[in-house]
Amino acid sequence: MSLSARRTGAIAAAGLSATLLLSACGESDAEAREDGLTPLSMAFEWTCSGDWSVVHAGLEQGIFEKHGIALSYDRGQGGSDTVPMVAAGEFDLGVLGAAPTIIGAGQGLPVTIVGAAATSGPVTILASSDIKEPADLEGRTLAVQTDQFEGAMWEAYVQATGIDGDKVDVIPADDATTAEFLGGSLDALVVFYPTASTQAILDARPDLTVMPMQEHVPAYGHLMVANNNYLAENPDAVRGYVTAWSESAKWVLDNWDDAYEMLVDKCPEVDPAALEFSMDAYFDGYTGGYAATNGLGTFEVAGITETQSVLEESGLAKPRPVEEFVTLEYLPSEPIVP
Repeated sequence: MSLSARRTGAIAAAGLSATLLLSACGESDAEAREDGLTPLSMAFEWTCSGDWSVVHAGLEQGIFEKHGIALSYDRGQGGSDTVPMVAAGEFDLGVLGAAPTIIGAGQGLPVTIVGAAATSGPVTILASSDIKEPADLEGRTLAVQTDQFEGAMWEAYVQATGIDGDKVDVIPADDATTAEFLGGSLDALVVFYPTASTQAILDARPDLTVMPMQEHVPAYGHLMVANNNYLAENPDAVRGYVTAWSESAKWVLDNWDDAYEMLVDKCPEVDPAALEFSMDAYFDGYTGGYAATNGLGTFEVAGITETQSVLEESGLAKPRPVEEFVTLEYLPSEPIVP
């Protein structure tokens, strides 16, 4: 069920603003400050979106400070570029996509998965209204980024659903794909769902069928990824971050309208409707999958292994034992259930 149902009415103008603890994103000295807090710099994968609401809320409510962290943050440059930045120590930790994280780990980058924001994947098929189920894609055109995680998910989706992939006219997605899909010359489009571009497509074509690949191919979304040196030197700070993120996400769920208003205030460059859409979509991922019963921020190693298998079978990731880059030691001591 969409989290839109959690809204209780018109959003009140709460006038909230987050007080940020500023420090350089490349901070290398994480020793405790005079106030006893340990600096931790984190990266988002991209520009301000619904996923930023958790950090804004946690800073405003003092949740990160409560767990001993002086948190700073900045946007990344997409997962493929930001994972190496975490590995190089430009950031201490990132909340980043599972695909670039696992690909980077397979290349030997010094990063460790310590938590999970989303244990259900965001890759989704948007299809013409007469396409109701996977088999209906046969004989139709479908655009997908064939050389990215979306392409790997498509290959796994074909196997999982038993459809005849040879009967689907797969077209590599490019800059013109969205316009072609909106114009009706393509029947289906594979997207990363919780984005403003997805919202724009659904606004233009509200009759589209939405088919989450997660229903057939379990794969993780955003993960919490720590630099190995920072993790070794500051294990309590990393543990505190995972718990603080989880508690902050719970605060957002319990104070949805205030959190949304705060996000709009902190991200004036983004259309409020786009923020609302992405916040709903991200939290559907945050509260679904393994987290639904085991708590926000948590994950199981099997979920990483399944996602890794999708990437390895498509040739995007190199094999590497998951125990070399995954740990459950930093999860909240008590479940923070949505």
